[in-house]
Amino acid sequence: MAMDLNAKAAYIRGLMTGMEFDPASKNGKVIAAMMDLLEEMAATVTEHDNALDQVYDELETLDQDLDDLVMDLYGEDEEDGEEDEDLYEVTCPNCGAVATVDEETLMDPDQELVCPNCGAAFDIELEGTEEEEPEDPDQPDQE
Repeated sequence: MAMDLNAKAAYIRGLMTGMEFDPASKNGKVIAAMMDLLEEMAATVTEHDNALDQVYDELETLDQDLDDLVMDLYGEDEEDGEEDEDLYEVTCPNCGAVATVDEETLMDPDQELVCPNCGAAFDIELEGTEEEEPEDPDQPDQE
């Protein structure tokens, strides 16, 4: 099992003590200062690692909460193989507001739509759905 930074710094400090290291010599002062710096850096890195672990845990919780919120707002995930129902935009002839309706509502001939903006009721005429009498090419146009 690998030692963490604090354990490695403590190990080096122990080696220095066991070698009867002289921190009063010129070289010893530099090495002692470097050892102090090493221990301080190891402590700081450990603090940052712990803070980062906490941030990851909180981020994971937020991600799960966001997934729950999306499920509450939009229902089934598209990843589950569910496709969204096709929606169509209709314009209110009274106020010009645009609303969306599903295909079932749009195709129901008995369905009267009510504008969510002004409350006016209106019918929808779909292009190409009215039965048109075919023109007889032998008949002249009557205008």
